[in-house]
Amino acid sequence: MSIPSRSAATVRFFRPGVGGGSARLTFYGLAWAVRMFQSARRRRNQAAPEPAASRDQVTVDHSAEQIVPLVSQPDVDPFLLKWGFRFNPNWVLKPWSKWRFRWLIVVSLAVLYNLLIIFPRAVFEQLEQDDGGYRKAWIVLDYICDFLYVCDMFINLLTGFLDNGVIVREPRRLWAHYRASRKFKLDLLSLFPTDLCFIWTGQGKPYVILRVNRLLRMHRLNETIYRAESRADSPIFYRIAVLLAVLAIVTHINGCLYYFVSSEIGVGSDRWVYPATAMWRHENATSHIDDTMWEKWIFCTYWSAMMLTSILPNMNNPATTGEFVFHIMDILVGVLLYATIVARISGMILNISKKRDVFRGKEEGVKGYLQLHKVGSDMDSRVVKWFDYIWSTKQDLDEESVLTLLPQKLRMEIARFVHISVLQKVQLFHGVDDQFLEELVLKLKFVPFSPGDFICRKGDIGRQMYVVRRGKLNVVSDDGRKIFATLGAGTVFGELSILNIPGSRNGNRRTANVCAVGYADLFSLSKEDLWDALGEYPDVRTSLLERARHILKRDDLIDEQAAVQSMRVSRDFAKVSAQCETSLDILQQHMQRFMDDYKGAFGELNLDLQEMETQIKKMAKGRKKQPFRRKKDDRRLYSAGDIDILLEEDVVFRF
Repeated sequence: MSIPSRSAATVRFFRPGVGGGSARLTFYGLAWAVRMFQSARRRRNQAAPEPAASRDQVTVDHSAEQIVPLVSQPDVDPFLLKWGFRFNPNWVLKPWSKWRFRWLIVVSLAVLYNLLIIFPRAVFEQLEQDDGGYRKAWIVLDYICDFLYVCDMFINLLTGFLDNGVIVREPRRLWAHYRASRKFKLDLLSLFPTDLCFIWTGQGKPYVILRVNRLLRMHRLNETIYRAESRADSPIFYRIAVLLAVLAIVTHINGCLYYFVSSEIGVGSDRWVYPATAMWRHENATSHIDDTMWEKWIFCTYWSAMMLTSILPNMNNPATTGEFVFHIMDILVGVLLYATIVARISGMILNISKKRDVFRGKEEGVKGYLQLHKVGSDMDSRVVKWFDYIWSTKQDLDEESVLTLLPQKLRMEIARFVHISVLQKVQLFHGVDDQFLEELVLKLKFVPFSPGDFICRKGDIGRQMYVVRRGKLNVVSDDGRKIFATLGAGTVFGELSILNIPGSRNGNRRTANVCAVGYADLFSLSKEDLWDALGEYPDVRTSLLERARHILKRDDLIDEQAAVQSMRVSRDFAKVSAQCETSLDILQQHMQRFMDDYKGAFGELNLDLQEMETQIKKMAKGRKKQPFRRKKDDRRLYSAGDIDILLEEDVVFRF
């Protein structure tokens, strides 16, 4: 195919490549193609119809910057009940409140009553005799516990729950949450009126066992144990006490089952059943008829303890199949219970000594380091005394990491409770904003000192202020022989040296030597932390500087001319720094805008180039049979008209 050359404004669209007649796109052709693609995309975007608004969309009021739904929902009071009654949200209890914990204790006593009394009443006939007066007492206690169970359901209904970190207090949501919970089903089953069966069976042995459904309220007892453990001062000893109580209850219930099996087989019928190896068994074979309830219970409990702990030397062998089955089951349960107790007790003992072991491990590490570098026995003795002091005062080597798991607000409250009174004693901080002091207490760091250590020396640069927490400090001469003053707990010093008072004769240097008499615990506040806090409170900063200048002026430790000159320089510097900050902000805004424009243009160009590359590949694939090439010596120039002819014939691009 031959195309005549044109003399108009021409561009070299194809040029012979290296080593043959392969054509490649030049810069002008590439720029022209990019403009064509951009104009075509603009035409497509302008021709595209806008999507119609759906009925579920909302109208946006840009002037008011708020979203207004098309269909307004009527306001419904969530606390309004039927017949005009209104629910008071203050009636809702928090799950962790002290009043709910007290109620859990009351309900747990009712659960413990049923757990301890139902089984003995079902097996020991003396407990259900009318002449002993027990039955009337049991009836009263039973229905008192049932009443407490009913009240407990109302209390659980009034117990709020967390939803997105907020206590829910709406009555309908409380009822829906409680009704859908597993506890609600257990509470209903525990109140099922099985006592109605006494109309036909009578309230006697063994029909009292029908009240066993009352034990489905055991989850309240478990919750009480958990809440009490979180409030206990010594959780480890509390767990040991709970474990012993559980062991005693299991032993009690197993003893009742042993007497029940003995009575079903026949009391005194062989050597395995009750009274078995009891001392009164050898005196008279029929003496068990006159045994009191206490004698029966104490021997059955003793037999149960022997079986559950696998102590079997004094146990008689079973004689019947039922006795063998019960004996084997008791041994298996005893082995499992024994293993559980050993594991739990071992874990508790390890937890008791875990803190001491970790502490001793750190001490041994320091001693090993000293021995490796051959520091000497004197330094080793000082290290041992220091660790003994830390352990005797029940301090932690890293007190800052103790409260790291707590949220910032709670840490601030704890630090405020512990340290705010100390900062309020500082003369410089009298009448200062409480929020500023609350921010400072989080920046206090615990710093311990051993006997003879110098906290600061005269002439040193002041980088911290100190608050004495425990111990005594002496203000001494340069040689340390003369004592000028003694500082005790609550004393603050070094606060003037970290404020950089303009015109101070001492500058930021220390003016005295302070050393520890014995072991001393101090809190330090660094200059950087103080000025970071003052940057957020300019009024407090001005007030503190004025107070510090007044104190120095009273002691004749300030140069007025130097102070005026320093303040003038600081004001000029502050003005220049403010202008620099403003200019820097403007420059950053311009740079950000430029980067956004650059990224947008680069992205569009990249997309256009990708689309062009795709079209060129399609063209090359379709023209393999009739390739368009020029001869090696063909030097013709193609004008814009020639390019139009190429486009019409679909030689290069396909739009």
